[in-house]
This record gives sequence, structure tokens and C-alpha cells, in this order.
Amino acid sequence: MGIARNLAGVRERIARACERAGRDPASVKLVAVSKVQSAEAIREALEAGQRAFGENYAQELREKAEAIGESSGIEWHFLGTLQTNKVKMVVGRVALVHTCDRPSLAQELNKRAAALGTVQRVLVEVNLASEPQKGGIVPGDLGPFVDAVRRLPSLRCEGFMCIPPAEDDP
Repeated sequence: MGIARNLAGVRERIARACERAGRDPASVKLVAVSKVQSAEAIREALEAGQRAFGENYAQELREKAEAIGESSGIEWHFLGTLQTNKVKMVVGRVALVHTCDRPSLAQELNKRAAALGTVQRVLVEVNLASEPQKGGIVPGDLGPFVDAVRRLPSLRCEGFMCIPPAEDDP
């Protein structure tokens, strides 16, 4: 019951933060990062009411999704750096790709989504400090990249996933 207790604690902190901000807690979606967690741990979180889970590795996502099955009501999110050759493991399986960060990836996501007859929701990953060791579009290239993503008919940009600088207070 540790997972259920931990989830209840996180939900309580979200509720308190929403109260301070004058925001409805129902407007917040908690995405539980389940990378390196077992399918059994994910099932325990599902039993505790958690529905959205984020994975960093395409192969691990595919394996867990197959083990848990679609009938569970689970909603998968992809959070990690996505190689274009792994897009086929992600599109059609995830509600949202949080790390669309380069034209070749956007094009491959669009191609795969079109082949499946779906629209893939994405967040554009932004590297706010333009740090070379981090992924993401640098702010100066953001406008043209978002325009290019908007022209891809099988992608829908839902917003940004921003990576703050390592040194400064975000």
C-alpha cells in the first residue's frame, strides 16, 4: 500500500497548491513517471486511481503497455529523448509526446501518425538556456519550428515542455 499512500500525499500537495493559486485541482493532471518501475507497481498505482504514466524509453513503454493492456484505462505519455527509429513504438500508443525537439522527429511522428490514421499530440521541448548537453529547441529557433510543426497535418502541438537552466532558479 506504499504506492497508494504516496499518491494520496502527492494529490494532497497538489490540492493545497491549487487552493493557494485559486485553481481547481481537477484541472491538474498528475503524470506518474514509471520508468524502471515494474508492471506490478504500475498496476498498484492504477488500483489507487492513477491513470496517466510517463515513460522515458520507447522499448520499455512498449513492453509495459503490452503487459498491462489497453483495457486498464491507462494513459501513456512519452517523456524521454525519442530517436526517429523508435517512433513506431510510441505513436498510436501514447496520449502525448513531451519531447518533440527537432524537424526530423516531427516529420517522422507525423508520417507514422498519418499511416495509423491518427493525430499525435506533442509538446515542443524548449531548452531555455541553450545548454548544449540538453535536448530541446533553443528559444531563437522556436518560432520557425512551431510553424513547421503546425503545417504537419497528423501532429497537434499542445504547448511546450521547457527545460530550465541548470544553474539558475527556474
